[in-house]
Amino acid sequence: MNWDDLRVVAAINRCGSFNRAAKMLNVEETTIARRLARLEGSLGCVLFQAVDGQRRPTEQCRALLQPLVLMEQAAEAITLQLERQERPLRNFRLTTIDAIAQHYLAPTLADLLIAEPELSLQLETSDDNVDMARWHADIAIRLGRPRRGNFTMRRVGEMRFNLVLPRGAAPEDLVLAAYPDPLMEVPEMQDFQQYFPGRQARLRSANLRVIRVLVDSGRAAAVLPDFLSVDLVGDERFQVHRLPARREIWLLAQPHLRDDPLARRVTNWCADLFAETLAGDAV
Repeated sequence: MNWDDLRVVAAINRCGSFNRAAKMLNVEETTIARRLARLEGSLGCVLFQAVDGQRRPTEQCRALLQPLVLMEQAAEAITLQLERQERPLRNFRLTTIDAIAQHYLAPTLADLLIAEPELSLQLETSDDNVDMARWHADIAIRLGRPRRGNFTMRRVGEMRFNLVLPRGAAPEDLVLAAYPDPLMEVPEMQDFQQYFPGRQARLRSANLRVIRVLVDSGRAAAVLPDFLSVDLVGDERFQVHRLPARREIWLLAQPHLRDDPLARRVTNWCADLFAETLAGDAV
């Protein structure tokens, strides 16, 4: 008696015929019949009977099926464990801005890593555009169309912005929160300055969640992306104004990853996260 013969019993029981069992195990139908005959000879009993064109287990066979199922499950678990041990981890370095990492990537990152057991991600955040030419990243998600470079790229989403300020407050009494000076030329900051010409921001930060907490205090005005401000629409404490500014979200990858199956699954996962931003405005 050997495991291959026992697998034949399980397959015939599951499929109901020699032909389908052979396809399931990727062997010839004659191999199924030969192995079953060998096992029946070893046990001294018939394991299957032909009934209405189906192979039905005999009483002696049914007695074997429960422990056989447990053996199958154990064998599958061992095989899976061995495959995981033999499969080396592949590390990809993914860079983006902090807000995208927190809002879009982090909530479903565990799902991706569980689905891809060979994947290891090094997730880095920065307000600066990563230099793909110097291999500072394998994959990058950034705002704004990149200039020419030796990398693959595709537009995967769009970010819209809202000006949020406390209802009824005098503009001169508001604390203004804005990005640091190097980022004041981006479209949403240009719109912000048109609302408050000549005013200086009292808080400068690239951390959008910090700005959101300040806005929640009810004493500050700031620009926030949709995903950090859409819940304030309809809140009687605030006025929320849609800004003209739009920032395209681009996905970049090193060219050697173009035909890499694992890299393709990772980049497709990234792209899917932003699909709804292209479907329509949130406000």
